[in-house]
Amino acid sequence: MAGTWTDTHLPIWSLPERGERGPKPRHSRTEIAAAAIRIADTEGIGAVTMRRVAADLGTGTMSLYNYVPAKDHLVQLMADQAAGEYAYPRRPPQDSRAAIADLARQGRDIARRHPWLPAIMHRPPPMGPSTVRYIDYFLGLLAGTGLDTAAKMEIIAIINGFALMYGGMQAALDDERARTGITEQQQQAAPVTALALAAASGNYPNLGAALAAPAPRLRTADEVFRSCVIRLIDGALGG
Repeated sequence: MAGTWTDTHLPIWSLPERGERGPKPRHSRTEIAAAAIRIADTEGIGAVTMRRVAADLGTGTMSLYNYVPAKDHLVQLMADQAAGEYAYPRRPPQDSRAAIADLARQGRDIARRHPWLPAIMHRPPPMGPSTVRYIDYFLGLLAGTGLDTAAKMEIIAIINGFALMYGGMQAALDDERARTGITEQQQQAAPVTALALAAASGNYPNLGAALAAPAPRLRTADEVFRSCVIRLIDGALGG
């Protein structure tokens, strides 16, 4: 039987790792999360079920509940294991802005590797140890800003949210190119063409004025990401 109502509404890290029911557990939470992530990476988050993860691990579905009381707990483990992919320097960085930009880049790349991640963050799961470590490191980068705690947490949310969203978008574009054979340049040109057609209608004067200016060169998705992150950092910290 799955966990009790109380169990399933608690963060998994507040519950004992080894269940008391059934045979002695043979799998760690890390192994369980890794199995779920493998499934989600290849088939999407919808394919992740307790039955499917149990089969991947070679155990019974009911046995899996000895490790993970509910599906929500499985998602918590997945999110925190993904957050464990961030790499941190051994020593505090001298350039905090560059370090924040690097965190954003890493977050984008993590979401690009795990396209399901932005979707589960629409309702953020409880924070696990890897997520708390990320916040602690980020707070250290903001320590000399003079901002209060609320402002610092807002900056963390803005930078992290943008990075995950952008990584998810790039993953979707990657998938589109793989499925259709369309090029990155064609993907970039499509919205520009749509805006040009809208401006030509005369119904959008501000858009028309903007597009009447000399057209900038098309930038790669990575260039756009870097530019946006720097703007976010400068807007948040001043500069």
